[in-house]
Order: sequence, then structure tokens, then C-alpha cells
Amino acid sequence: MDLGLVGQCFIVLGGTRGAGYETVRILAQEGANVAVLSRDPQARRADFDKLEDELGVKILPLAADAGTASEVDQAIKEAIKHFDTVHGLAVTNHWMGQARGFEAVGDVEWEGYFQNSLMGTVRAVRALIPHLVERREGSIVLSSAYSAQAPKPSIAAYAAFKAALENLVRSLAQTYGSAGVRVNAVAPGTLRTARYDERLARLRANRADIVLSEAERMMLEDLGMRPALGRIGDPAEVAAFIVFLLSQRASYMTGQVSKIDGGALS
Repeated sequence: MDLGLVGQCFIVLGGTRGAGYETVRILAQEGANVAVLSRDPQARRADFDKLEDELGVKILPLAADAGTASEVDQAIKEAIKHFDTVHGLAVTNHWMGQARGFEAVGDVEWEGYFQNSLMGTVRAVRALIPHLVERREGSIVLSSAYSAQAPKPSIAAYAAFKAALENLVRSLAQTYGSAGVRVNAVAPGTLRTARYDERLARLRANRADIVLSEAERMMLEDLGMRPALGRIGDPAEVAAFIVFLLSQRASYMTGQVSKIDGGALS
């Protein structure tokens, strides 16, 4: 399907890892230019250069810590100045502290979740929304998580702020729909990321006799997930839907939180 994104420009917050990088890659494959906001945007410089060379698009890496308002504001302004017109925003960063029980999580860690998981998103949207409203068109895609609807005691803070983000999506959709701006979110289940692979490797190191499929089944049980498809998701599967939501092919979708969890919550 041609998504009609050739020559358009998008901002991806958290675009150097996992579903964030895959979103950048798929946008580039669709012919779009991308500003990548990340604490260390140069970490994927070689990959970005390759995308530019092979696809003829522009990838603009910009340093921004989602937990620092001034950095997010400045990076968004730089992206708008560089591209002149920005068509949408994908927030794909996921900040997660150590999994611990509720009583073990102090104020500092709660504040970290607040600043990075929720306020980082708020800052990016707040910085770009006037530009989209002025254009009378645009799409914003935020990142919730499976745990917003199926929280676990060990990640109470993470799940709480993801649930708050889902409420924010609906509020923003109602506020800016009449201005032509759509706001949606994706809620992925567990994905095969570097963090997941590290955890899987530790499990297999302690159980030398265990086969990969059995280790993954144990991982899913530990995470409290039972996907109907019986497997872990791939970041590209989430990214493909994010890019669809950014495009005008999803022109009648707003205020929606789409579960991409292999049927775990079905």
C-alpha cells in the first residue's frame, strides 16, 4: 500500500532503538524525511546515513532529553525550521526503571516516570501542536503499553503513567479534531528489543538445557502475558502501524488506543 508520504516530514521522539528506529526506517522507505529526537541521536548515525544514501531522504538527528523541557522545545523548533513543514509526530520512547514492588519505589523514581514517560510526551506535543493547527492538518501517535490495561505490581509506576497517557490521547483528540489534527496511540505487548534479548540471555545462561522456544514461553509467563499468537512481537510490526496512523490512510481515526499485543488482551 502506498501511504502517500513521499516528501512529507515527521518527527520521531526516541527514534534510535526498537520500534522508534523501525518507525524511522519505514517512514524513510515510504519516502518521508525524519527528524530523530534522542538523548544520543548519533548512536544510529551510520544507519541514518545508509537510509539517506539508499532512499534519497533526509534524516535529521537532534539531541533532546525527554525529561528536559527546554531540550524538547528547542529540538522541535529546529526540526520545523529545517523542514519548514512538519506533518506529524511519533513519540516512541519508553522510560522504565527497575521492576520493583510498590513500596520500594520512592518519590525520585516516581518523578522520573512522570518526567520521562508522561511529561516528555506532553512537551513534544505542546511544542508541535501550534504548527499542526496552523496547517489545519497533522497526525500525532503516542506510545502506551500493554501494561496500561494489564498492570503488574512490579511496574505500578510505569503502568500508571501509561494509563494517564491513554486518557491524554482522548483529550487531545477531542480538543484538536476540529483543527484537522488526529491523535492516536499504540499499546504494544512485549517486543523483541535489545532489553528483551538481554533478559532472555540471562535466563538461558542459568538454564543451559533450555531451548529458545521454552525460554520465551517462560518469559511470557513471567511477564504475565498470554498472546493468542503465542509469540513475542517484532518492533517493526508496531512501527508499521505507527506509520499507517501518521498517514492520511488513517484519516478517520483519532482518539484511539490500538493494542498490538498478539491478542494478549483479546
